[in-house]
Amino acid sequence: MSTDLLIIRNRNKLEKLIEENADYKLILRQSKRLDMYINRKMKELRR
Repeated sequence: MSTDLLIIRNRNKLEKLIEENADYKLILRQSKRLDMYINRKMKELRR
């Protein structure tokens, strides 16, 4: 799956967790996952 799609998909998951007032640990885990994909995309763009 492309990195762009992974970013969009995980951003939507994070937004949903925030809207539902999910547990802080779940939000934090999802935020870290999103950061990982954003970092991957930044590395791709630098090449």
